[in-house]
Amino acid sequence: MLLASSSYSQTEFGTILGLNTSRFTDEFRPVNGSYINSSSIGFSFGAFAEFNINEKINFYPKIIYNQIGDREKDFGNVERRGLDISTIDYKLDYISIPLNFKFFSKPYLTIGPQFGILISQNNESLDLGDLKSSFDIGGNLGIGYPIKDFRIEITFYQGFSTLLEVEKEFSDDIIDVRNTYLNFSIGYNLK
Repeated sequence: MLLASSSYSQTEFGTILGLNTSRFTDEFRPVNGSYINSSSIGFSFGAFAEFNINEKINFYPKIIYNQIGDREKDFGNVERRGLDISTIDYKLDYISIPLNFKFFSKPYLTIGPQFGILISQNNESLDLGDLKSSFDIGGNLGIGYPIKDFRIEITFYQGFSTLLEVEKEFSDDIIDVRNTYLNFSIGYNLK
């Protein structure tokens, strides 16, 4: 039904380029009081399509190369503090496929599930082994604003898939490590 409705409506295609600030979270809980990690900056780029469903709702899928993970190198006081998420330094590259719905036009909101396929994993300094899965499933929520043929977006992503299970030192607690990132991007409409 969605494909049938999109074939009779306006369809847009374009490219997107952005920056991610990412970190690992313990399930859905931020560590150190923030979801934003200014030392874990990565790039993203890809393509999008936009299929008009009705006047206020569009289907807005993307395919994106994403550099995420937790790149913070904070190993100075591991002995005193014990193992926590801030001591994990994993660089992860994904092909991400957000399947968003876009609501309204100026500004607009986006929401939907996202699927990620791991294409590269680089464990720096503290190696806790390979990830449990090469697939990442989560959800994202964003806001954007179109300016002529461009669009500026901010999107928050929270992974639902557990990447690693890490036992804290000096404790029986388990950290369920998941991806979280904030993306700032600029898109350009090709059609």
